[in-house]
Amino acid sequence: MLALALISSALAAPPGLTLVPFGVGVYAHGKPVRGVVYSATQGAGIATLAVATTNAYAAALEEDEATFTQWQAISIAGVSVAAASYIASVFDGSRLHELEVASEQTRARVSGWDQAVARAATAR
Repeated sequence: MLALALISSALAAPPGLTLVPFGVGVYAHGKPVRGVVYSATQGAGIATLAVATTNAYAAALEEDEATFTQWQAISIAGVSVAAASYIASVFDGSRLHELEVASEQTRARVSGWDQAVARAATAR
C-alpha cells in the first residue's frame, strides 16, 4: 500500500525531483525551510547509521554482545528517521506540485473568462 502511495506521489511531481532525497522536491517549489528540515533529518539519520554501524562492528570484533545489540538498535533508529523523513519529503513535494498545477489551471481559467468577457463587451 505504501509503495502505491509513493508511486502515485512520484507521478504527480515534476520528473526527477520527487524521488530525489534531502528535500529537493520541496526546495524546487520555493519552500527552503521545509527543505532544510528534510535535509537535516535525513542527514542526521544517515550519520547516526554510519556511527552506529562502525561502533557495532567494533563491538562485534571484541565479541561484546550487549554493546553490539545497543549499537544495532541505534542504527535501526537512524535508518527509521532517515526513511521517515524521505517518505515525508516525497509526499510533501508531490503535494506542493499538485497545488502549483491547480493554481496554474485556475489562473488560466480566470484569464480565459476575462478574455471572453472583454470580447463580448467589444462585440456589443
